[in-house]
Amino acid sequence: MKARLERREAAEPGMWVLGALMVAALAAAAVLIGGFATGFGGHLKVTQTAVPVSSVSGTTTATLNLTIVTGEMMGQGAQGPAYVPSNFTVPAHSTVKVTVTDFDNATPLTGALSKYAKVTGTVGGVMTVQGINPVAPNTTVGAPRTMSYLAPDLVGHTLTIPRLGINVPMAGQSRITFYIKTGNPGVYQWQCMDPCGSGDSGMGAPMGEDGYMAGTMTVAG
Repeated sequence: MKARLERREAAEPGMWVLGALMVAALAAAAVLIGGFATGFGGHLKVTQTAVPVSSVSGTTTATLNLTIVTGEMMGQGAQGPAYVPSNFTVPAHSTVKVTVTDFDNATPLTGALSKYAKVTGTVGGVMTVQGINPVAPNTTVGAPRTMSYLAPDLVGHTLTIPRLGINVPMAGQSRITFYIKTGNPGVYQWQCMDPCGSGDSGMGAPMGEDGYMAGTMTVAG
């Protein structure tokens, strides 16, 4: 009997340690999940500034990273999909490298909307598309392709800024990179022209809604 009690007492510290580790793991998971949801929800309404990376002979270059998330990624009650962030700032009189990581699937462009399958307003009139694994987005799929046009059935969304003549079709589950040159300061409305919303036409929410498939690009002096 004494031997059994001694073995039990020896095992109890290990059980306490295991229990503490399990509680810590659950707490960490809760923080991560909460942070994930809060991060996406919080970023939908904030402003992000492009990060200047160099300035040579008065010419500034900067980088801007955007993400297209699905409704499932944003959590219950979200109208998704959405650009994160939807309102962002870039420096005036600069060359800006824009990288968009699209976790969403394609929603084909049809009819008159097919014109938005063409890249316009970027440096050289092109973009580079690299497929990704949405479960492991740092893992690439296939070779990168530089193109000025994307087949309409492969388009997931667009980043369209009418006043600047910018339109970039976003390939589904891909990382899209392109360069733009900014001019004088101003605020420019952008929106997605791909019918990715509700209703038979696909033009319902979240299409055209700030914080989702519409927002602003501020060019700051």
